[in-house]
Amino acid sequence: METKPKVVFLVGRDNWQNDVDLNQKLFEYLNQTPHEIVWEDEIWRPVHRLILFQNQLKWLPSTLKTLHLRLFQISYAVFHWDYLKCLLLSKGVSVHFRANKLKKELIKLGETNDIIVLSRSAGGRFASLIADELVAVKHIICLGYPFQHPGKSAEPERYLHLKNLKTPMSIIQGDKDEYGGIEIQNQYELSPAIDLVFMDADHEFNVNEEIWKDVIQRIDTVLN
Repeated sequence: METKPKVVFLVGRDNWQNDVDLNQKLFEYLNQTPHEIVWEDEIWRPVHRLILFQNQLKWLPSTLKTLHLRLFQISYAVFHWDYLKCLLLSKGVSVHFRANKLKKELIKLGETNDIIVLSRSAGGRFASLIADELVAVKHIICLGYPFQHPGKSAEPERYLHLKNLKTPMSIIQGDKDEYGGIEIQNQYELSPAIDLVFMDADHEFNVNEEIWKDVIQRIDTVLN
């Protein structure tokens, strides 16, 4: 039976610039699938093209590549006022503001689509807060859920809702993740709808090719 193409909606961490390499790898993988790709941050598609171009310039230092990405974001915002408005509003806003904004975007997409939310860090927190309210969201995948901020005391609002989550969720967690590593497997009460697996990784998911293939295989299982 042929699988119906889905919408894969990507929700990044609070600062996507910290995930440029990881996002690029996800983009390259998703481009090979039949599913529609939608990024919460509209700038990522042109950023992907910029990275492909920069990768051809072998002589270009990595510091300049990062600077170019920052300048590109600023330039894009200057010519796209709606994006500039989103950037300004995103500074210092509450978790629930971000979650409600995500909810509105998913409602628009979900009128005629089945949605898989592929999230990263805080993006998984936002998605898991509102997923049960949206029939179109069929599954959440999160790379590195932020159970507890490093160096801070427990923040129950980060994880208490997970024990009652009804939407299927796959959390792919680094066993050395500073936001919650291997020690969390018996530390938090998670819903039966949540599948928690560990990889040899930290929160940044800078992993070798073998582990990355394992990550992709687990994402494939959900998408297909």
